[in-house]
Amino acid sequence: EASTFYKSAMGLFLLLLVGSVFSRNSDCPAKKTVGGTCFTLKEETDTSDFNCTSDCVYADEHGDGDEFCFKPGPYKTEEACPQYVNLDEEAVPGEDCNRDCTSDSINKTCAFTFVLEQLFSDTPGRLADGLNRSVLVYNGTLPGPTIAVCEGDNVVLRLENRLKGDDKFLLGAPFNASCQGPKCYLSSKVPANSTTLHFHGIREKQPDGSGAWGVGGPWSDGVPLVAQCPVPASSDFTYTFLGSGGIDASYNNAPAGTYWYHSHVGRQRMNGAEGKLIIMQRTTSNRFDVDLPENSLFLQEWYPNTSDATPQSLLVNGKGKQSKHCYHLKGEDSLRKYKEGEPVEFVKTGNPSYSSANQPNYEVFNIKEPGKRYRFRIIGGIGDNVPIRVSVENHTFSAISADSIDIEAVHDLDALWVAAGERYDIVINTTDLPRETDPYRINVIHNKTSQPGAGATICSLAWLKYPNQEVNHDIEADCEEMEKEFEKIKAKKILNPVPNNFSNWGKPQNAGETEYIYPINLTSLYQANGIAANPLNTQYVSMHNMTFNNYSMSFPKNYSAIPFLFQSPSNNTERCGVVCNTDNECMYQQPTRCVGEIPPTKQCDCQHVIQQPWLPSKYWFEIILINVKPRKGDGEDGWGVAHPIHQHGGWFNIVGMGQFDYPIFKETIEKMDTECMDGKNCLPRNFKWPVFKDVIQVPTNGYVILRTPMDNRGVWIVHCHINWHIEHGMAMVFQIGEPDGPFRWAMGPDNTTAADNKNKNCFTGLH
Repeated sequence: EASTFYKSAMGLFLLLLVGSVFSRNSDCPAKKTVGGTCFTLKEETDTSDFNCTSDCVYADEHGDGDEFCFKPGPYKTEEACPQYVNLDEEAVPGEDCNRDCTSDSINKTCAFTFVLEQLFSDTPGRLADGLNRSVLVYNGTLPGPTIAVCEGDNVVLRLENRLKGDDKFLLGAPFNASCQGPKCYLSSKVPANSTTLHFHGIREKQPDGSGAWGVGGPWSDGVPLVAQCPVPASSDFTYTFLGSGGIDASYNNAPAGTYWYHSHVGRQRMNGAEGKLIIMQRTTSNRFDVDLPENSLFLQEWYPNTSDATPQSLLVNGKGKQSKHCYHLKGEDSLRKYKEGEPVEFVKTGNPSYSSANQPNYEVFNIKEPGKRYRFRIIGGIGDNVPIRVSVENHTFSAISADSIDIEAVHDLDALWVAAGERYDIVINTTDLPRETDPYRINVIHNKTSQPGAGATICSLAWLKYPNQEVNHDIEADCEEMEKEFEKIKAKKILNPVPNNFSNWGKPQNAGETEYIYPINLTSLYQANGIAANPLNTQYVSMHNMTFNNYSMSFPKNYSAIPFLFQSPSNNTERCGVVCNTDNECMYQQPTRCVGEIPPTKQCDCQHVIQQPWLPSKYWFEIILINVKPRKGDGEDGWGVAHPIHQHGGWFNIVGMGQFDYPIFKETIEKMDTECMDGKNCLPRNFKWPVFKDVIQVPTNGYVILRTPMDNRGVWIVHCHINWHIEHGMAMVFQIGEPDGPFRWAMGPDNTTAADNKNKNCFTGLH
């Protein structure tokens, strides 16, 4: 049997030994770490058929017995091999982890148990907008329980799936694009009563020293048929993420910041299966005075039932009210057009479900110390193309964080927009002279369509209540009045507007006009090390008709029954995309059914993977997302979708962003970026303190340039966070590294589970 060679990220050549005897070299340390993996020196190994000149033969401490030959040094860092502990043995109840983190320096392991059930919105804690309907909830609440821990804490969450039956109507299965209702679902091998859970924003980076298995790692990312098998009904699964330091730490898995969690199956999160995840910082800050986990707004749209695709309400922390009016789509193919951002017409009718007697109360935030600076966390727990604008009556605010990572403060904001998956932390300078009786309104609003004159909006309220003020719970949000009041203030600064209107993009600010601030205009408080160096490679990816580069990876049709993470070796049979190496070479691949060029000129169904080598140091690859859907004509500025693209497995840095007032295509941007004196990087790029994000809205008729670090081995889905779009194919996978060799990724939390997962078919159980 021939020996197998591996080339590591540091340029070391490793040899998989198949058997022979060596005399032990005294220069060989008993343990050593190479590329972040811990190896133990073998006492006795037969090497008679192989020239291991160093006589340093090691086994992966967290592998399956394979042996490797290393040079004696300089990687003699025995102390870097971590001592693993059983997290369950040291865990405390998760509720005990919600504490004052600035006065407690001890890291805890926080244990939570979430039970997912299909119930009804007929009980306090899950009343939603007052309409009694089926909901999918964790521990009986909407949204689910808040996970609040300190930076450095580990989190262990046992998910108990107690969904019953297989009724797609009740269980939030994905829709077919052509219709809505109980008979219009995408065909699926995945039972509607199965589930998973994803910690949105957590990197799930396996710890240094781990190999084929690790206490934390990509196996806990929660994406069905990518990182795990769906969790069947009446079954349990334990998710873990390990505490870490900040974004600039060597192990930066879960810095302090604002996150959230949600099911990653079908439309389950749109029907209640989601909640807040907040990691509190250990140090005090001079940027705010009051920081409490309860001062957070979890924003989501709400539907009349689990099968309706047109939202009718907005919820803040699971609380809202029915409107007196409903909006219904009109015209042929209107649902598909609406979901894909084309102009549609809504018909306004009376709401037959409305009753002033059955209205729940809006959320109330109590300002107990007037005059102090209060931190609020805004979480876009949004399901579809429903960006929401937030403003606070008679108050401006500052933004201090985007997608969990601190930014240079943007002061004097009048409003903030959030799209699906995004988070922004703001600081409200509360007044020490509030008005006497009436609390202030926190206004949240969404325009259903940008078609001129359509005027279809949904909105809601929360209350900012000072001492001695009284909330009138009979008040109901009036969307038209809310818009009129907002127009009166003549907003001076708006952060993160939906980039679907070129007239607002990049224009010089004149006196009295609104300044629109986009993510490219933000400055991080942390410099991304090495980001200015040439990237390993640049990938140009067009976005058109819910595809990336015309590749469609709809769920679960174009996924593998053996999850990408479990494949060993990776199965390229149905894959499309690129495989890149450390020499800046990329090989393109696609199935033969994808006719024409690579990538194809017409949509092709396949498993879209962009494969990159794992490089534990500060190396980056670059991806340019190009939103090519053009306007159809004059007066339709805003047609199309500014897709909110989310990357699992870590943040990216936004180094470039642009929009045009004419139709663009992939070739347009690629030409603009390569036809200059240097022949590359011709589009403007900023490498000084670029903002970290894990969700970015890509401008219509525009592009975003992202740089992603290559230090997190595993497979990480990248997708539009509009649920309709990911279901219908707008997804791809970043594969970082390989499932085999000494620097393999972790397939499970322990050696037994990892071995069982290897090449496991989720539907047959066979390997």
